[in-house]
Amino acid sequence: MNIFRKNNKWLRHRTITYLKENHKEICEPRHKSIVRQFKNFATESNQWWFVFISVLAIFLISPLVNIGFLNFLEIDHQTAIYIVDQRTTNIAAIVSITLVVVGFILNNLAVKSPLVYGLLFKKSLLYPIIYLTLSVIGIFITISTLRDTLPAFIFTRFVLAGTYFAILILFLIGMLFRKVLLFSNEKEIEKMLDDELMIEAKQNLKQILIHRHSEDIFVSTMKENGAKEYDWSHSWGSINTIVEVEETTINKKERKENLLYDVNLNSLTNFIKNKKTNEDVLYQKLSLDKIVTDTDNFIWVQNIANKKKEKTKLQSSLVLNAKSKKQKDNNAMRKFYDDKFERLSEQDNHRSMEQILESYLKLYELQTQNQ
Repeated sequence: MNIFRKNNKWLRHRTITYLKENHKEICEPRHKSIVRQFKNFATESNQWWFVFISVLAIFLISPLVNIGFLNFLEIDHQTAIYIVDQRTTNIAAIVSITLVVVGFILNNLAVKSPLVYGLLFKKSLLYPIIYLTLSVIGIFITISTLRDTLPAFIFTRFVLAGTYFAILILFLIGMLFRKVLLFSNEKEIEKMLDDELMIEAKQNLKQILIHRHSEDIFVSTMKENGAKEYDWSHSWGSINTIVEVEETTINKKERKENLLYDVNLNSLTNFIKNKKTNEDVLYQKLSLDKIVTDTDNFIWVQNIANKKKEKTKLQSSLVLNAKSKKQKDNNAMRKFYDDKFERLSEQDNHRSMEQILESYLKLYELQTQNQ
């Protein structure tokens, strides 16, 4: 688990600590990072299952949990039977009206593009709100069907939980309208796009710095322990070494591609120190968050192939993540600005071009301050 790797034994911890000390502008506080990552996860269009399971879990635990400040609403069994169908109808009507209004507003956006639509859905929480509402309606219908089957107490608690969800949905729909209306103002859209451009730039710059400094720390650790970086000059004196390198490092197509998440530096230090030999101990560079294939032969003694036990030791020193099948475009905002700038230059729209140049200047300043 990541919590057990918060120490200097691990390459990622040392790298992130260095960035926090020397590049504070691109390292957001941990609580903000967690909130941002959760929001990005929850607002994706394919996370309906997460919303449904969360809502279902709350309904199921509602008869088991007694929270004092939520008991200001009291519903008896007969009232619950009466209002269960009414709540379903009310929520469905509200959602129908909401979708019509949102559809009308979407047709009248100040700036229309797939990227702006995506930003709208993210900022307004449109997908989670729709999935939440549909989940509550579906569960209410199920509860209504089981009204004569469920015990009176459990049925009443389910209806009470659904009532709280109905109040929450009203609040979220109000927030949805407020956010969607902002997108009818072109200046507000430009401001949000500019903020997203800077967020994207900071994330990309942070990733570049993680690659660079994690590699520097890894190389420094290897050199401190007397290991030498491998290059082709080490194979000139031995045909066997060339064959071994070809088998273990060059022929990577046969090996599975993984993302290198972390490295146990202490384990590698001990691995090198246990190599009691007069030959050079060689290594290949590693850096975090890059694709690796050779996970059990990146450190070895010249002219001597690693044994099975040694390969296992090396492999256990790495924390690997599966390579994502869905590749995210990490430069979507920058491409949007570049295309817009090119289009405006063809139209000789100098005023709008000045706004984009101001954004580019911010990017340049960010990059120069975090070389």
